[in-house]
Amino acid sequence: MSTTILEKTTRHFTDYLLQKGRKPSTIKRYMYDVGHFLSWLENTDRTIDEDIWESLNKSDFKVFLKYLKEERHYSDKTIHRIYIALNRLYESLDLPSPIESVIQIDQPDRSLRDKDFISSKEEKRLKEVVSSLESLTEKQRSTRPMLLERNISIIILLLDYGLSLHEVVSLQMKHVHFENNTLSIPEESKINRTIHLEEEDKLHLYNYLKVIPKPIRPQYHTEEPLFVAFDSTRGTYHWSYDDDAPKNLTEISIQKMIRLEVKRANLRKGISAQHFRNTFVLREIKQKNTPEQIMQQIGFKSHLSLKRYYDYYKKTKVNTD
Repeated sequence: MSTTILEKTTRHFTDYLLQKGRKPSTIKRYMYDVGHFLSWLENTDRTIDEDIWESLNKSDFKVFLKYLKEERHYSDKTIHRIYIALNRLYESLDLPSPIESVIQIDQPDRSLRDKDFISSKEEKRLKEVVSSLESLTEKQRSTRPMLLERNISIIILLLDYGLSLHEVVSLQMKHVHFENNTLSIPEESKINRTIHLEEEDKLHLYNYLKVIPKPIRPQYHTEEPLFVAFDSTRGTYHWSYDDDAPKNLTEISIQKMIRLEVKRANLRKGISAQHFRNTFVLREIKQKNTPEQIMQQIGFKSHLSLKRYYDYYKKTKVNTD
């Protein structure tokens, strides 16, 4: 593939998306999807030159979508995501989109189902296990006391306060206010909202930080990460010599932690951070909080984001009445 063509496309598309106010995570995903399409195109022996986007037609996209569906076994949701990215690219180039005008893809059904939430029984069991040494190996037991408070704090923020995975890993020490039991939740370079912590939940966070050896402990009122990666081999928390600061815990690491704790609790496979956030929103609806209150608490920007939760609530209410 012509590196120059890819770089030129990427640079132009990135600038366009930034002007539209898209988040870095969204831009990164769009770039990945466009790169995926170009890689496939190259394997079809198509010449990728300056006029590539103008020369493509409906047949090219039909073959590509068929490839995604039948050979890569992508879900409708993933195919729809790639479809959106390619449409946005044509929009940025001010060209008519062959994929939009000719190929029809129904948006995947995003209706919520029972399995998209966790039950109160599952929640209770998970919190019990995360707070214990149950079913751990001898080696794991030796270091787990250093991880207990960190892990339970993360689960609590996801499940009881509705934070997203990205918000949790974005928390820095300057966002922590133990003096008034609050956390400032960041969004890019600004504060999205402030949440008030219950005293017990604040203590979990406080005790987690105290467990970290002082020389590598995140310092208050700084941009150092609140949640730090753990080095299981050395049995202590990670220090990043590149950043000269504690090493930030990643979204992937939290996903792995949740997966392992769910398995340890003998709960159904697939429970994730999104299940926790879904459960939090549904709980807020059941408690008769207004849509405005819920949006403020969860950080939603539009009432549309809440619609599928209310649809699910109404459906389950009808079934139980």
